[in-house]
Amino acid sequence: MRSKLNRLVTVSVFFMLGLVIAASGFQKDVFASELDLFLGKKKSTTTVYFVSDWFCPACIKVEPVIEQMYPAIAKRARISFVDFPIHRETTNFTPYNLQFLAFEKAKYIKLRHALSEVARKIRRPTDADVQQAVAHLGVRLRQMDNSQVLYGMQANLMVYRGYDVNATPSVVVTNARTKKSKTLVGDRQITEQGVKDAIVEVEKK
Repeated sequence: MRSKLNRLVTVSVFFMLGLVIAASGFQKDVFASELDLFLGKKKSTTTVYFVSDWFCPACIKVEPVIEQMYPAIAKRARISFVDFPIHRETTNFTPYNLQFLAFEKAKYIKLRHALSEVARKIRRPTDADVQQAVAHLGVRLRQMDNSQVLYGMQANLMVYRGYDVNATPSVVVTNARTKKSKTLVGDRQITEQGVKDAIVEVEKK
């Protein structure tokens, strides 16, 4: 009962934070100073957000494509991976995803692959489950406090709400200089060439 109550309180706080930030009209990238959730070319004015759900069949299908294109895209733009909980169990994986994004950047893609393998077997993983899956990569889980997790979840929400993402998988490509953005949806649009073309498009004045 107490764990259910704690979860209800956490969800309520998260919901209220979303309302407050949405109402205040904060800049979409305001969270970058709190937790660095970006990979790739950090000084680029172009950001590519890969938005997915750990249990979405189309997302699972497109993951190998994202892994393959990542090195080329990382040379051209900032990159972040955003959890959009279409399936509520995705929130069980978000703290691990945030941790790897923030603190294990060099190994992130391999860690993401390992986490994806866990998601195919377990919907509510324990720390021990995840630790076992990533041990071969020389990574030990670290403790993130609740404020960091909530902040990261809020960062995710600001992306998929801020750019009106309503399906997974989606890729949002945006440029801070031109103020342009383009959204790609589904495995037919989310290809390496599709993302590269979107980068060129948003960078044009």
